[in-house]
Order: sequence, then C-alpha cells, then structure tokens
Amino acid sequence: MGREDGGAELMTSRPGNGTAAASDGAQAVPSTGAEAAPGAQEDVAEAVSVDDQADEPLPAIAPGSGRRRILLGLTDQVVIALASAGNALLATVVLERSRAGSVLIAITTLYFAMGVSRAFIGEAVLAHVSRFDGADRRRREEDALASALIIGSGCAVVLFGLWLFGPADWFGDLIWAVPFLPLLLLHDTGRHTYLAAREQLNALTIDLTWVGTQALAVAVALLAGWRTGGALLLAWGIGASAGAVLYLVRTRLNPLRGRLAAWFHETRHLSGWFSASALVGQSQTMLVATLVARFLSIADYAGLRLAQLTVLQPVQNLVTAMNALMVPRFSRLAATGDLPALRRLTLKVSLLGLGIGAAAIAVVVPLAEPVLHWYKHGEYLNVAPIALPVALQAAIYLLQIPFTAALRGLQRAKLLFGQYVVFTATSLTGVLLGALDGSLLRTAWGLTTGAAVGLIAMITVYLVALRRPVG
Repeated sequence: MGREDGGAELMTSRPGNGTAAASDGAQAVPSTGAEAAPGAQEDVAEAVSVDDQADEPLPAIAPGSGRRRILLGLTDQVVIALASAGNALLATVVLERSRAGSVLIAITTLYFAMGVSRAFIGEAVLAHVSRFDGADRRRREEDALASALIIGSGCAVVLFGLWLFGPADWFGDLIWAVPFLPLLLLHDTGRHTYLAAREQLNALTIDLTWVGTQALAVAVALLAGWRTGGALLLAWGIGASAGAVLYLVRTRLNPLRGRLAAWFHETRHLSGWFSASALVGQSQTMLVATLVARFLSIADYAGLRLAQLTVLQPVQNLVTAMNALMVPRFSRLAATGDLPALRRLTLKVSLLGLGIGAAAIAVVVPLAEPVLHWYKHGEYLNVAPIALPVALQAAIYLLQIPFTAALRGLQRAKLLFGQYVVFTATSLTGVLLGALDGSLLRTAWGLTTGAAVGLIAMITVYLVALRRPVG
C-alpha cells in the first residue's frame, strides 16, 4: 500500500511544513550514554523508529532522530494537555467548589463527543493512514478532515440540544463551546495526521498555537473580571480554532475535497470498532460523573476530578502520547509479519511503564494530604484519602500502554472493544456500589478495580491476537 519500486516508500514533503515524512526504514538509534534510566529511551526509541531492514537502501535518518521524536511527542502531549486538563484544573482554582463541579460536568460532556469522534477518525489515522505516503496519504487525510467537520457539526447540534433541554446546573456552560466543535475536531484530526507521519514537530507547532492563543484569551477574560466557566470554554474554542487554521494553511489540505463516505468505506474495519470502544469508554466517564453528582454531590465530583486531573490526567496524557508514537510502528510491524519484534517491544515498554507507575505511587500518596491542605486553604482536603486508589489506577494504565498500542497496530479493533466492555462494566459496578454507599473513597476504589480487571482483559486479548494475527 502506498509503495513503489520494490517496497521503498515514497518520501512525502507536505507543503509548508518544512520537513519530510520519514520513509519506512531507518537506522538503529545509537546510545549516547546520557539516558536518565539505562535502556529506557532505547526501548521506546525502538518502538517508534522505523524498520531496521528493507529490501532496498533507504534514505538515512540522522542519529538520534528516534529519540528526538520521542521527546517532541511527549512535549507535544504536555502542551495539548495544558489546553484541556489545564482548563479544567483552572476551573477549580477560580471558581468555588460546587460551581467548578458544574463546569467540569460540561467539560466531561465535551470530552465525550471529542473522544468518540477521535476514535472514528484520529485513531484510524494512526493505525491505517500511517501505512501510506504521497498522494495516497493526502487523499486519505482530506477524507479524514472532511469527516471531522461533518461529525463535529452533528455533535454541535446534539450538544446544543443538551444545553437547551438538559439541567442548567450540568449543561449551562456548554453553549460557549458548541460553535467551536467542528474546529476542535478538525484540529485534533490534523494533529493525528502529523503524528501518523511521525512529524511530531509540526504537531507541536499547531498545539503551541492552540495553547498560546487560549492562554491569551484566558488572561484577557480574567483581567476583565470575567471569572466564569463560559469564559474558560470560550478561550478553549478560540485556541483550537487558531491551531486548526494554521494546520490548513501549512499543509494546504482542503477538507472540502474529502468525503466522509470514502473514509467510512476504507476504515470501517477499524473506525467502527474503535468508535464503539470509545462510545463505551466515554459513556463510562459520563456515567461516573452522573452517578457521583446524583448520589454524592457536585462538590464531590469536583473533588474526584481534581484528583484525576492532578494524578491520573498526566498519565493519560502520557498514554495518548505513547500510543501516537507506537501505533504507527506496531502497524508496520504487523503489516510485515514481524511478530517477534512486536512481542519484544511490548514487553520492554510494559516493564518501563511498571517502573514509572511504582515511582508515581511512591510520590503521590505521601504528598496528597499536605498539598491538599495548602490548596485553596484546604477546601479539597477530604479528597486526600482517594490518592492511593487513583495513583494505583494511573500505574495500571501505564502498564497497559504497549498492549493497547500493539492491538491497534495489529488492527484488532473488535478485541479492543471486548476489553472496553469488560473494563467499563466492572468500573461502573464499583462506582455505583460506592456512590450508593455514599462514599467517595469506595467510588474511587471501584474505578481502580475496573482498571485492574481491564488490564487482565487487555493482556488476554493481546495474547489471543498474537496467536491469530490479521494485521
């Protein structure tokens, strides 16, 4: 697919981006001896570097380029997290606790729409479009962008209905973000096309544009005394719009030339199951918000989200970054049938995740109480006991990273869907039992139990996929 001349892929140069997409082959990244953890960066660099062998000589890649992509990819994920998680965290800073809880429910609703849309488009871009180059890639990118605009417009209509007819204390702030949903999804899709092409620097450029514009808008609103959830969501939308426009200008891709029907037809073996999995996963997030707000309180939901934003969200950002780095690599390994290399990378990165997770627990648990005692003069101090279950949940997600990436690269979307169902059913059962008991701590342990069961299910379906590979 997308290959000419005995298997060497065409080199793609996007207009306006200043770089060329790497070919399918590269040299191994030499060690500089300066790694923070011996072997750690080499393990991940192997996961994101391209094939070490090819049928023909391939264009040379500068030494350390794999490690550079890792650094840029992780930096990019930190930047994009500032746009979303930072906005939610800022709500807990500038608003009183119950009001912050209402804004966080609105943000969770937006994440629901964006998460399902990303699965249908962005994740399929990583797993499928990464196998193409040249004109074949550009055509598929325009199909993906067209799909983002159409789906974003449909989501905007649905969320407008929620704002119009839903509870005002839950969805009252949605209206400020609704007009920007098509551009939010367009930016997200553009970012994934860059990541699929391993152009992390370009992804970072449009994300910095988003965050910089958003930060300026937030600063203007706060200086003007407009300290509301609406101001934060408006700034979020303005920032995303700036990043999306820059992407279109730099790449000269035209979403109006793309076709949603073509995208669905070509990626339906992936995007359908990816979307179903995201629908299950995002429904779980939405139902957690509903159950906690209904059976505990909106203030309790604000406390739960604060813990998740400060402990779990950074890990989830790392998970997203590592998936973006590794899925294209795993996809190419699966396409060439190199399952031994895929197994080795999965094991190495899982051990790395286990080490980072253990370190995170050791840091978070003892610091939770003193930090929350200081934060807003102890307004969220009752959240401190849930630090342990939330930190354990984060460690489980870190351990799960390579198994998820491998399954996406193997294009076993149906198995991923099954894992999501198991994870969600277990998590929601635990949350419901904890909420009915009136305990935020038991609710948090319910989420952790779901994550543990989900990890077992993920490893199981990974082993099944390796026995019956179809990538």
